[in-house]
Amino acid sequence: MNEILLFLAACLAVATLLIHSIVGENRLITPLVKSNDGVMQADLAKQVIRFAWHFTSLLGLIAVYILFDAAQRFETADKMLLAITGGVFLLSGVYDAVVTKGRHIGWPFLFAIGILTIIAII
Repeated sequence: MNEILLFLAACLAVATLLIHSIVGENRLITPLVKSNDGVMQADLAKQVIRFAWHFTSLLGLIAVYILFDAAQRFETADKMLLAITGGVFLLSGVYDAVVTKGRHIGWPFLFAIGILTIIAII
């Protein structure tokens, strides 16, 4: 059961990262980069914004690896690392929900990944 929860959390994280990268590029990054307002007048700012956005998605793959690895070897998995990973996702989801008043698409996914991970180690 614990392994299944971690596997589900990892799969949900992959989906979340793909949505973040693809939908974020289309709805946020491309329009932002096309604008020439304020700091976006500089080509460097446009390049850094796009890089930072997608680098965030790539960093998420570290969490995916942690979750998939723990799902495959649950008995020997680092439970503290799982607690931290789950806690970061859970708190990020709560923060996102509060700050955006529930309007951002990402908070339920982040929250669910955190809950699945924490339940798996309890």
